Amino acid sequence: MNSKHLIIATVVLFGSIWGLAELGLGELAWANDIPRASILTAIGVIFLVLGRRVWAAPGSSLALAAVASAFKFLQHPMWGCKIAAVLMVGVVFDIGFSLYEARQRRQSPNFACAGTRSVLVLSPVLTFISFIAFAYFARDVLHNPYWSMQDKMVDYMFVQGPVATVLALPAALAGLKLSSYLTRSTVTWSTGRWLAYRIAAAGSGVAGVAAALALRY
Repeated sequence: MNSKHLIIATVVLFGSIWGLAELGLGELAWANDIPRASILTAIGVIFLVLGRRVWAAPGSSLALAAVASAFKFLQHPMWGCKIAAVLMVGVVFDIGFSLYEARQRRQSPNFACAGTRSVLVLSPVLTFISFIAFAYFARDVLHNPYWSMQDKMVDYMFVQGPVATVLALPAALAGLKLSSYLTRSTVTWSTGRWLAYRIAAAGSGVAGVAAALALRY
């Protein structure tokens, strides 16, 4: 399988798994009145880091987030702020990593992707920025009345945000480990294993749609 096929399968597979986590764990946490933003964002960081190591290019993180957020369109009721929250993490990570990668490529033409130390620094910082950015976006752009309440804004930015920032570090480490295993394995994978990878990617998408529809009804 060439790199283009690997990229497509990876975005579909891990974007769908992230979307499934948003659906399943998100609904479970909501039903039990458990704050879920920090946990779900940390799960997203795992896949954002993993995906960025496979495809270190502008737009790659946003593509992954777009796949994950797409499943929320199938939920009932559909909340625009939930979709925007997932997309915001993808946008902030995309901008942050793209700027860093562009700077590194200017200094070293052979630069491929962010190193371990850079990922572990960038991920928590970008996670916190995404919480700040989303809170103001939901209040001032989406005009959601929930975010007009000052206590909700403060809790999201300065309670859940810092928790997500701390969780982003082990999440980034997990993403690095998984990406290292994936990139090493793809070199020696047989045709059968590549086929299984494609089937897993397609299956995760189908499972995500099925889960969203089941939760909708």
